[in-house]
Amino acid sequence: MLQDDLVKETLSHIMEYLPKIPTVIIVLAVGVALIRLLQRVIGRMLEVAKVEHTLISFVITFVKFVCWVFLISFVFSILGFSQISLAFSGSVALVIMGVASNANSLVQDLLAGIFLLAEPEFKEGKMVRLNAVNGSIVGMDIKKTKIQDDQGNIHVVPNRMFDANIYVIESEEVHAAEKDQTA
Repeated sequence: MLQDDLVKETLSHIMEYLPKIPTVIIVLAVGVALIRLLQRVIGRMLEVAKVEHTLISFVITFVKFVCWVFLISFVFSILGFSQISLAFSGSVALVIMGVASNANSLVQDLLAGIFLLAEPEFKEGKMVRLNAVNGSIVGMDIKKTKIQDDQGNIHVVPNRMFDANIYVIESEEVHAAEKDQTA
């Protein structure tokens, strides 16, 4: 009797989930394809923006993690495991909050870097003055700017410093006149 009840209950569970398996397979296949496409698109966009490889890798890994968690959560939801689905979604929210609270300066650098890269006067070779740093821009990316001073020292300045302070881009005429006076 007990064995018959166990078999009936097992068959009942199998019959409940069996019709949902094709939907789960399709959702997983489409989800994997979309995650791969999103990974390529984000990677190319960040490469075009000349973002450092380490940061590109971090962003892609983070986006893939979030996408996989939502995909798995969606699959659990299809199967009727709503509590597990909610737990997965909650874990993403916690991870995002942790990253956001620790990445504030990184986000500020990235946003300031985007605006600096879009500024036509702010480019390599230009003389710039920011607080105590005065020199020529020798390198720029979305996160930091490198300035070489008259002694040959390279100052690596986070882009958020340009956003938070007044900086001066010296005109080439002023810089040429200063070189002539020192010669």
